[in-house]
Amino acid sequence: MKKNENFSDAELRRLAAASSDTGIHVPEGLEKDLSDMIDSMDAAERIIAGKSSPARRAMTLIMSAAAGIILVAGIWTAVETYRSPEDTFTDPEQAYAEVERVLTIISEKMTPVIETADNAGRTIGKQTEKIRNLYNK
Repeated sequence: MKKNENFSDAELRRLAAASSDTGIHVPEGLEKDLSDMIDSMDAAERIIAGKSSPARRAMTLIMSAAAGIILVAGIWTAVETYRSPEDTFTDPEQAYAEVERVLTIISEKMTPVIETADNAGRTIGKQTEKIRNLYNK
């Protein structure tokens, strides 16, 4: 039996006796599960402790550059978005006049649309009335 610094001889003898005891029920497949777990932990440790390949270093460099570009673009967008507006008025009367002018333009552009919608509504109303008359005869 190999000696381990973490256990005394008495503890090792007790562990050896417990492992050879057939009275203790060991679930089926436990040995395979433990072996698989040890293998996966070993593989993970090799990945973490292993030296990175040139491809991995290149990919890390590319990803770092991309993250930096995205960060700069995000900051630029935030600055542009939250910058104070330049098209505001300091004179309330001038602001009111500008609002009136814009609303007048909108009203002029909406008038033909409203007239077309009214005509469509009247036409639909006439057709609906004709259909009602056909079914009510």
